[in-house]
Amino acid sequence: MTMEETVYDVCVVGAGMVGSAAAKWLCKLQRETKVCLVGPQEPTKEEWSKREIFSAHYDEGRLTREMDEDLIWATLAQRSIKQFRDIERESGIRIYQEVGCAFVGIQGEDSLQITKENAEKTGVTAYKALDSVGLREQLPYLHIEPNWEFLLNTENAGYVSPRNLVAAQQKIASSHGCQIIDDVVIKVEDTDGDFLKVLCQSGRQVTAKRVLLCTGAFSNYYDLLPGDKKIDFKPMKIFVVKSEVSEEYAKSHADMPCMIINIPGKLSYILPPIKYPDGKYYVKIGGYKVINVASGLEDMVEWFRNEAHHEDDKDTILNILKFFLPDLAPISVRTARCAISRTTTGMLYCDMISTRLGVVMGLTGKGAKSSDEIGRMAAKMVAKGSWDYDLPAEHFKLRFKST
Repeated sequence: MTMEETVYDVCVVGAGMVGSAAAKWLCKLQRETKVCLVGPQEPTKEEWSKREIFSAHYDEGRLTREMDEDLIWATLAQRSIKQFRDIERESGIRIYQEVGCAFVGIQGEDSLQITKENAEKTGVTAYKALDSVGLREQLPYLHIEPNWEFLLNTENAGYVSPRNLVAAQQKIASSHGCQIIDDVVIKVEDTDGDFLKVLCQSGRQVTAKRVLLCTGAFSNYYDLLPGDKKIDFKPMKIFVVKSEVSEEYAKSHADMPCMIINIPGKLSYILPPIKYPDGKYYVKIGGYKVINVASGLEDMVEWFRNEAHHEDDKDTILNILKFFLPDLAPISVRTARCAISRTTTGMLYCDMISTRLGVVMGLTGKGAKSSDEIGRMAAKMVAKGSWDYDLPAEHFKLRFKST
Protein backbone atom coordinates (compact mmCIF):
# COMPACT_ATOMS: atom_id res chain seq x y z
CA MET A 1 0.00 0.00 0.00
CA THR A 2 1.43 3.36 -1.04
CA MET A 3 1.56 6.25 1.40
CA GLU A 4 -0.82 8.36 -0.68
CA GLU A 5 -3.52 5.66 -0.97
CA THR A 6 -6.72 6.53 0.86
CA VAL A 7 -7.72 4.06 3.54
CA TYR A 8 -11.43 4.28 4.25
CA ASP A 9 -12.94 3.44 7.58
CA VAL A 10 -15.91 1.89 5.78
CA CYS A 11 -16.52 1.02 2.15
CA VAL A 12 -20.20 0.50 1.34
CA VAL A 13 -20.68 -1.78 -1.67
CA GLY A 14 -23.96 -1.27 -3.52
CA ALA A 15 -25.36 2.17 -4.34
CA GLY A 16 -29.08 1.42 -4.16
CA MET A 17 -31.60 2.54 -1.58
CA VAL A 18 -30.07 0.79 1.43
CA GLY A 19 -26.43 1.29 0.48
CA SER A 20 -26.93 5.00 -0.14
CA ALA A 21 -28.77 5.37 3.17
CA ALA A 22 -26.06 3.46 5.03
CA ALA A 23 -23.34 5.66 3.55
CA LYS A 24 -25.23 8.77 4.62
CA TRP A 25 -25.76 7.53 8.16
CA LEU A 26 -22.11 6.46 8.53
CA CYS A 27 -21.08 10.02 7.70
CA LYS A 28 -23.67 11.61 9.98
CA LEU A 29 -23.36 9.32 13.01
CA GLN A 30 -19.55 9.44 13.12
CA ARG A 31 -18.42 12.65 11.48
CA GLU A 32 -14.70 11.82 11.35
CA THR A 33 -15.34 8.53 9.56
CA LYS A 34 -13.93 8.20 6.03
CA VAL A 35 -16.62 6.57 3.92
CA CYS A 36 -16.89 5.59 0.27
CA LEU A 37 -19.90 4.24 -1.59
CA VAL A 38 -19.12 2.01 -4.56
CA GLY A 39 -21.75 0.94 -7.06
CA PRO A 40 -22.95 1.62 -10.59
CA GLN A 41 -25.30 4.52 -11.13
CA GLU A 42 -28.52 4.03 -13.10
CA PRO A 43 -27.68 3.03 -16.68
CA THR A 44 -28.59 5.26 -19.58
CA LYS A 45 -30.65 3.79 -22.41
CA GLU A 46 -27.43 3.22 -24.37
CA GLU A 47 -25.72 1.52 -21.41
CA TRP A 48 -28.64 -0.80 -20.63
CA SER A 49 -27.66 -3.52 -23.12
CA LYS A 50 -24.11 -3.66 -21.77
CA ARG A 51 -24.85 -3.59 -18.06
CA GLU A 52 -24.46 -6.69 -15.86
CA ILE A 53 -25.50 -5.22 -12.50
CA PHE A 54 -28.92 -3.64 -11.99
CA SER A 55 -30.70 -2.12 -9.02
CA ALA A 56 -34.29 -2.01 -7.84
CA HIS A 57 -34.59 1.78 -7.64
CA TYR A 58 -35.09 2.65 -11.32
CA ASP A 59 -38.65 3.76 -10.73
CA GLU A 60 -40.80 6.71 -9.65
CA GLY A 61 -43.21 5.05 -7.25
CA ARG A 62 -43.03 2.53 -4.42
CA LEU A 63 -45.77 2.40 -1.83
CA THR A 64 -45.02 3.28 1.76
CA ARG A 65 -47.06 3.04 4.92
CA GLU A 66 -46.58 2.79 8.66
CA MET A 67 -49.01 -0.13 9.01
CA ASP A 68 -47.94 -3.71 8.35
CA GLU A 69 -48.97 -7.25 9.14
CA ASP A 70 -45.44 -7.79 10.50
CA LEU A 71 -44.53 -5.76 13.59
CA ILE A 72 -40.83 -5.44 12.76
CA TRP A 73 -41.49 -4.22 9.22
CA ALA A 74 -44.04 -1.77 10.65
CA THR A 75 -41.45 -0.42 13.10
CA LEU A 76 -38.76 0.00 10.45
CA ALA A 77 -41.22 1.72 8.12
CA GLN A 78 -42.42 4.15 10.80
CA ARG A 79 -38.88 5.19 11.62
CA SER A 80 -38.00 5.69 7.95
CA ILE A 81 -41.11 7.70 7.10
CA LYS A 82 -40.35 10.09 9.95
CA GLN A 83 -37.09 10.96 8.16
CA PHE A 84 -38.57 11.64 4.71
CA ARG A 85 -39.21 15.37 5.15
CA ASP A 86 -35.75 15.87 6.70
CA ILE A 87 -34.20 14.09 3.71
CA GLU A 88 -36.13 16.41 1.39
CA ARG A 89 -35.06 19.52 3.30
CA GLU A 90 -31.39 18.54 3.46
CA SER A 91 -31.13 17.39 -0.15
CA GLY A 92 -33.58 19.74 -1.85
CA ILE A 93 -35.02 16.70 -3.68
CA ARG A 94 -38.70 15.73 -3.43
CA ILE A 95 -39.04 12.05 -2.57
CA TYR A 96 -42.42 11.51 -0.88
CA GLN A 97 -46.11 11.97 -1.66
CA GLU A 98 -48.49 11.43 1.25
CA VAL A 99 -51.59 10.12 -0.55
CA GLY A 100 -52.36 7.29 1.88
CA CYS A 101 -52.20 3.53 1.47
CA ALA A 102 -55.03 1.00 1.68
CA PHE A 103 -55.12 -2.71 2.47
CA VAL A 104 -57.87 -4.46 0.53
CA GLY A 105 -59.07 -7.79 1.89
CA ILE A 106 -62.11 -9.86 2.70
CA GLN A 107 -63.95 -8.56 5.75
CA GLY A 108 -62.91 -10.33 8.94
CA GLU A 109 -59.79 -11.98 7.53
CA ASP A 110 -56.84 -12.50 9.87
CA SER A 111 -54.30 -10.33 8.01
CA LEU A 112 -56.47 -7.22 8.31
CA GLN A 113 -57.06 -7.85 11.99
CA ILE A 114 -53.35 -8.39 12.68
CA THR A 115 -52.52 -5.19 10.79
CA LYS A 116 -54.96 -3.27 12.99
CA GLU A 117 -53.52 -4.84 16.14
CA ASN A 118 -49.99 -3.89 15.08
CA ALA A 119 -51.19 -0.34 14.44
CA GLU A 120 -52.36 -0.14 18.05
CA LYS A 121 -49.04 -1.54 19.29
CA THR A 122 -47.02 1.03 17.33
CA GLY A 123 -49.26 4.00 18.10
CA VAL A 124 -50.78 4.39 14.65
CA THR A 125 -54.22 6.01 14.79
CA ALA A 126 -54.60 7.54 11.31
CA TYR A 127 -56.55 4.76 9.63
CA LYS A 128 -60.14 3.87 8.89
CA ALA A 129 -62.04 0.90 7.52
CA LEU A 130 -64.40 1.44 4.57
CA ASP A 131 -66.84 -0.98 2.99
CA SER A 132 -67.88 -0.78 -0.65
CA VAL A 133 -70.52 1.88 0.10
CA GLY A 134 -68.14 4.03 2.14
CA LEU A 135 -65.46 3.75 -0.51
CA ARG A 136 -67.90 4.81 -3.23
CA GLU A 137 -68.77 7.92 -1.22
CA GLN A 138 -65.13 8.90 -0.59
CA LEU A 139 -63.39 7.68 -3.77
CA PRO A 140 -66.14 7.02 -6.31
CA TYR A 141 -63.80 5.93 -9.10
CA LEU A 142 -62.55 2.92 -7.07
CA HIS A 143 -64.42 -0.39 -6.86
CA ILE A 144 -64.44 -3.22 -4.32
CA GLU A 145 -66.94 -6.01 -3.67
CA PRO A 146 -69.59 -5.71 -0.88
CA ASN A 147 -67.88 -8.26 1.40
CA TRP A 148 -64.47 -6.62 1.11
CA GLU A 149 -62.80 -4.10 3.39
CA PHE A 150 -60.74 -1.08 2.39
CA LEU A 151 -58.42 -0.40 5.36
CA LEU A 152 -57.00 3.05 4.63
CA ASN A 153 -53.85 4.35 6.35
CA THR A 154 -54.37 8.09 5.81
CA GLU A 155 -51.21 9.65 7.29
CA ASN A 156 -47.54 8.71 7.03
CA ALA A 157 -48.45 6.65 3.99
CA GLY A 158 -48.36 7.06 0.24
CA TYR A 159 -45.50 6.54 -2.17
CA VAL A 160 -41.82 7.34 -2.38
CA SER A 161 -39.76 7.84 -5.52
CA PRO A 162 -36.91 5.32 -5.17
CA ARG A 163 -34.93 7.04 -7.91
CA ASN A 164 -35.15 10.40 -6.14
CA LEU A 165 -34.55 8.79 -2.75
CA VAL A 166 -31.23 7.33 -3.91
CA ALA A 167 -30.23 10.67 -5.43
CA ALA A 168 -31.14 12.50 -2.21
CA GLN A 169 -29.29 10.08 0.06
CA GLN A 170 -26.17 10.22 -2.10
CA LYS A 171 -26.30 14.02 -2.23
CA ILE A 172 -26.47 14.20 1.57
CA ALA A 173 -23.73 11.59 1.97
CA SER A 174 -21.48 13.46 -0.44
CA SER A 175 -22.06 16.73 1.40
CA HIS A 176 -20.80 15.02 4.56
CA GLY A 177 -17.61 13.80 2.92
CA CYS A 178 -18.57 10.45 1.40
CA GLN A 179 -16.74 9.61 -1.84
CA ILE A 180 -19.12 8.09 -4.38
CA ILE A 181 -17.47 5.76 -6.88
CA ASP A 182 -19.35 4.70 -10.01
CA ASP A 183 -18.04 1.18 -10.46
CA VAL A 184 -18.92 -2.49 -10.01
CA VAL A 185 -17.25 -4.44 -7.21
CA ILE A 186 -16.21 -7.93 -8.33
CA LYS A 187 -14.20 -9.09 -5.31
CA VAL A 188 -13.69 -8.36 -1.62
CA GLU A 189 -10.34 -9.69 -0.48
CA ASP A 190 -9.10 -10.21 3.08
CA THR A 191 -5.46 -9.13 3.39
CA ASP A 192 -4.98 -11.07 6.66
CA GLY A 193 -4.09 -7.74 8.16
CA ASP A 194 -6.02 -4.67 9.23
CA PHE A 195 -7.72 -4.00 5.91
CA LEU A 196 -9.98 -5.40 3.24
CA LYS A 197 -9.29 -4.90 -0.46
CA VAL A 198 -12.25 -4.05 -2.67
CA LEU A 199 -11.54 -4.81 -6.32
CA CYS A 200 -13.61 -3.12 -9.03
CA GLN A 201 -14.47 -4.04 -12.59
CA SER A 202 -12.52 -1.04 -13.90
CA GLY A 203 -9.33 -2.25 -12.18
CA ARG A 204 -9.66 0.23 -9.35
CA GLN A 205 -8.80 -0.99 -5.85
CA VAL A 206 -10.26 0.42 -2.64
CA THR A 207 -8.74 -0.23 0.77
CA ALA A 208 -10.98 -0.14 3.82
CA LYS A 209 -10.94 -1.14 7.47
CA ARG A 210 -14.49 -2.45 7.15
CA VAL A 211 -16.84 -3.26 4.28
CA LEU A 212 -20.64 -3.30 4.22
CA LEU A 213 -22.25 -5.29 1.39
CA CYS A 214 -25.62 -3.90 0.23
CA THR A 215 -25.79 -5.87 -2.98
CA GLY A 216 -29.39 -7.12 -3.07
CA ALA A 217 -30.42 -9.82 -5.50
CA PHE A 218 -26.91 -9.86 -7.01
CA SER A 219 -25.18 -10.74 -3.70
CA ASN A 220 -24.08 -14.26 -4.70
CA TYR A 221 -22.93 -13.51 -8.23
CA TYR A 222 -19.43 -12.13 -7.61
CA ASP A 223 -16.58 -13.02 -5.27
CA LEU A 224 -17.77 -10.88 -2.38
CA LEU A 225 -17.93 -13.39 0.48
CA PRO A 226 -15.10 -15.27 2.22
CA GLY A 227 -14.34 -18.84 1.19
CA ASP A 228 -17.13 -20.61 -0.64
CA LYS A 229 -19.95 -18.98 1.35
CA LYS A 230 -23.23 -18.22 -0.38
CA ILE A 231 -26.09 -16.33 1.24
CA ASP A 232 -29.26 -18.39 1.61
CA PHE A 233 -31.89 -16.47 -0.35
CA LYS A 234 -33.81 -16.63 -3.61
CA PRO A 235 -33.17 -13.94 -6.24
CA MET A 236 -36.67 -13.59 -7.68
CA LYS A 237 -37.53 -12.08 -11.06
CA ILE A 238 -40.59 -9.82 -10.97
CA PHE A 239 -42.30 -7.41 -13.33
CA VAL A 240 -44.89 -4.66 -13.27
CA VAL A 241 -47.44 -3.31 -15.74
CA LYS A 242 -47.77 0.44 -16.24
CA SER A 243 -50.89 1.89 -17.81
CA GLU A 244 -50.37 5.30 -19.37
CA VAL A 245 -53.14 7.80 -18.57
CA SER A 246 -53.81 11.38 -19.57
CA GLU A 247 -52.79 14.36 -17.47
CA GLU A 248 -56.50 15.09 -16.97
CA TYR A 249 -57.05 11.58 -15.62
CA ALA A 250 -54.06 11.99 -13.27
CA LYS A 251 -55.45 15.26 -11.92
CA SER A 252 -58.93 13.84 -11.40
CA HIS A 253 -57.41 10.91 -9.47
CA ALA A 254 -54.92 12.96 -7.48
CA ASP A 255 -56.45 11.78 -4.19
CA MET A 256 -56.13 8.10 -5.08
CA PRO A 257 -54.23 6.15 -2.39
CA CYS A 258 -51.82 3.30 -2.98
CA MET A 259 -53.43 -0.12 -2.60
CA ILE A 260 -52.27 -3.53 -1.40
CA ILE A 261 -54.75 -6.17 -2.55
CA ASN A 262 -54.94 -9.43 -0.61
CA ILE A 263 -57.77 -11.06 -2.56
CA PRO A 264 -57.30 -14.55 -4.07
CA GLY A 265 -56.84 -14.25 -7.81
CA LYS A 266 -56.12 -10.53 -7.54
CA LEU A 267 -53.06 -10.42 -5.27
CA SER A 268 -51.21 -7.26 -6.26
CA TYR A 269 -50.38 -3.69 -5.39
CA ILE A 270 -51.48 -0.57 -7.24
CA LEU A 271 -50.05 2.94 -7.27
CA PRO A 272 -51.93 6.10 -8.31
CA PRO A 273 -51.07 8.10 -11.44
CA ILE A 274 -47.43 9.22 -11.25
CA LYS A 275 -45.48 11.36 -13.68
CA TYR A 276 -42.39 9.60 -15.04
CA PRO A 277 -39.22 11.08 -16.58
CA ASP A 278 -40.67 10.66 -20.09
CA GLY A 279 -43.29 13.26 -19.14
CA LYS A 280 -46.14 10.72 -19.18
CA TYR A 281 -48.41 9.61 -16.33
CA TYR A 282 -48.72 5.94 -15.42
CA VAL A 283 -50.85 3.87 -13.05
CA LYS A 284 -48.72 0.93 -11.97
CA ILE A 285 -49.74 -2.55 -10.85
CA GLY A 286 -47.27 -5.13 -9.59
CA GLY A 287 -46.93 -8.12 -7.34
CA TYR A 288 -49.43 -10.27 -9.22
CA LYS A 289 -46.90 -12.74 -10.49
CA VAL A 290 -43.43 -13.59 -9.19
CA ILE A 291 -41.36 -15.36 -11.78
CA ASN A 292 -39.11 -18.33 -11.06
CA VAL A 293 -35.80 -17.97 -9.26
CA ALA A 294 -32.96 -16.57 -11.33
CA SER A 295 -30.54 -19.42 -12.05
CA GLY A 296 -27.42 -17.29 -12.25
CA LEU A 297 -25.94 -13.97 -13.32
CA GLU A 298 -26.53 -14.55 -17.05
CA ASP A 299 -30.18 -15.40 -16.41
CA MET A 300 -30.69 -12.30 -14.28
CA VAL A 301 -28.95 -10.03 -16.78
CA GLU A 302 -31.04 -11.41 -19.66
CA TRP A 303 -34.18 -10.82 -17.60
CA PHE A 304 -33.41 -7.13 -17.15
CA ARG A 305 -32.30 -6.57 -20.74
CA ASN A 306 -35.13 -8.34 -22.58
CA GLU A 307 -38.28 -6.20 -22.76
CA ALA A 308 -40.30 -8.97 -24.42
CA HIS A 309 -40.69 -11.00 -21.24
CA HIS A 310 -44.25 -11.89 -20.24
CA GLU A 311 -46.12 -9.82 -22.77
CA ASP A 312 -48.77 -12.57 -22.60
CA ASP A 313 -49.48 -11.73 -18.94
CA LYS A 314 -50.04 -8.06 -19.65
CA ASP A 315 -53.75 -8.31 -20.46
CA THR A 316 -54.52 -10.48 -17.42
CA ILE A 317 -52.85 -8.02 -15.08
CA LEU A 318 -54.39 -5.03 -16.84
CA ASN A 319 -57.84 -6.55 -16.27
CA ILE A 320 -57.16 -6.68 -12.53
CA LEU A 321 -56.26 -3.01 -12.63
CA LYS A 322 -59.47 -2.21 -14.55
CA PHE A 323 -61.49 -4.14 -11.96
CA PHE A 324 -60.45 -1.70 -9.26
CA LEU A 325 -60.41 1.31 -11.61
CA PRO A 326 -63.43 0.78 -13.93
CA ASP A 327 -62.90 4.18 -15.56
CA LEU A 328 -59.36 3.32 -16.68
CA ALA A 329 -58.80 3.87 -20.41
CA PRO A 330 -55.10 3.23 -21.10
CA ILE A 331 -53.37 5.34 -23.72
CA SER A 332 -50.61 2.72 -23.84
CA VAL A 333 -49.44 -0.19 -21.71
CA ARG A 334 -45.87 -1.18 -20.96
CA THR A 335 -43.99 -3.52 -18.65
CA ALA A 336 -40.88 -3.10 -16.53
CA ARG A 337 -38.68 -5.70 -14.91
CA CYS A 338 -37.10 -5.82 -11.49
CA ALA A 339 -35.70 -8.34 -9.01
CA ILE A 340 -36.12 -8.95 -5.31
CA SER A 341 -34.14 -10.99 -2.81
CA ARG A 342 -36.38 -13.30 -0.78
CA THR A 343 -34.79 -14.68 2.39
CA THR A 344 -35.60 -17.97 4.08
CA THR A 345 -36.80 -16.15 7.20
CA GLY A 346 -39.05 -13.58 5.52
CA MET A 347 -37.02 -10.86 7.28
CA LEU A 348 -34.05 -8.98 5.91
CA TYR A 349 -30.53 -10.06 6.79
CA CYS A 350 -28.35 -7.56 8.66
CA ASP A 351 -25.32 -9.20 10.20
CA MET A 352 -21.53 -9.24 10.46
CA ILE A 353 -19.73 -12.12 8.75
CA SER A 354 -16.57 -11.07 10.58
CA THR A 355 -15.59 -8.02 12.62
CA ARG A 356 -14.69 -6.29 9.35
CA LEU A 357 -17.29 -7.51 6.85
CA GLY A 358 -21.01 -6.85 7.21
CA VAL A 359 -24.03 -7.65 5.03
CA VAL A 360 -27.48 -6.14 4.74
CA MET A 361 -29.77 -7.59 2.07
CA GLY A 362 -32.93 -9.59 1.48
CA LEU A 363 -35.60 -6.89 1.55
CA THR A 364 -38.19 -9.28 0.03
CA GLY A 365 -39.85 -6.47 -1.92
CA LYS A 366 -40.59 -4.44 1.23
CA GLY A 367 -37.45 -2.35 1.40
CA ALA A 368 -38.20 0.97 -0.26
CA LYS A 369 -40.36 2.36 2.53
CA SER A 370 -37.93 1.21 5.23
CA SER A 371 -34.60 1.70 3.48
CA ASP A 372 -33.50 4.78 5.42
CA GLU A 373 -33.88 3.06 8.79
CA ILE A 374 -32.39 -0.18 7.49
CA GLY A 375 -29.41 1.86 6.31
CA ARG A 376 -29.10 3.44 9.77
CA MET A 377 -29.28 0.03 11.43
CA ALA A 378 -26.57 -1.34 9.13
CA ALA A 379 -24.40 1.76 9.54
CA LYS A 380 -24.45 1.46 13.34
CA MET A 381 -23.58 -2.23 13.07
CA VAL A 382 -20.63 -1.95 10.69
CA ALA A 383 -19.23 1.13 12.47
CA LYS A 384 -19.03 -0.87 15.70
CA GLY A 385 -18.20 -4.21 14.11
CA SER A 386 -21.06 -5.89 15.97
CA TRP A 387 -24.79 -5.50 16.58
CA ASP A 388 -25.79 -2.04 17.83
CA TYR A 389 -29.55 -1.61 17.47
CA ASP A 390 -32.59 -1.72 19.74
CA LEU A 391 -34.30 -4.62 17.92
CA PRO A 392 -33.02 -8.15 18.67
CA ALA A 393 -30.16 -9.28 16.43
CA GLU A 394 -31.62 -12.76 15.99
CA HIS A 395 -34.42 -11.38 13.81
CA PHE A 396 -31.84 -10.31 11.20
CA LYS A 397 -29.36 -13.19 11.47
CA LEU A 398 -27.64 -14.06 8.22
CA ARG A 399 -28.18 -17.55 6.83
CA PHE A 400 -25.74 -19.27 4.52
CA LYS A 401 -26.49 -22.05 2.03
CA SER A 402 -25.36 -25.47 3.17
CA THR A 403 -22.52 -26.85 1.09
